[in-house]
Amino acid sequence: MVKQAKAEGQPKRPMSAYFLWMNTEGRAMVKKNNPDAPITEISKKCGEEWRALDESAKKKFQKMQEEAKTKFDKEYKVWLENGGEEALKQAKKEKKEKKDKKLAKAGKQTKKSKKKVESEDEVSEDEESE
Repeated sequence: MVKQAKAEGQPKRPMSAYFLWMNTEGRAMVKKNNPDAPITEISKKCGEEWRALDESAKKKFQKMQEEAKTKFDKEYKVWLENGGEEALKQAKKEKKEKKDKKLAKAGKQTKKSKKKVESEDEVSEDEESE
């Protein structure tokens, strides 16, 4: 998934039903059963618990997610109408410029490091000829 540019004031996307469950019940339950488990294990166990959860229990969180999605859609539409589209274009432009600058800088460093390696090779050749 490509990370989207985030403009100032842009509404945040709603969490999925799984994350809503994990934040309210899942993580605490798994941590209680496995107090010494690292975060990676907790995440794996939460995934297993979510898959094992029956549909009626999942329905509650899916409904919460649908409500949050509806609210987000309304807020996003209002934000776009109130200048959000321009802010989003500007944020994308800034992100692209930052990326291009970073790539250009990385390219220059690569050239410098190549020159350094070449100069070190010349020094070692000179030492061998002596």
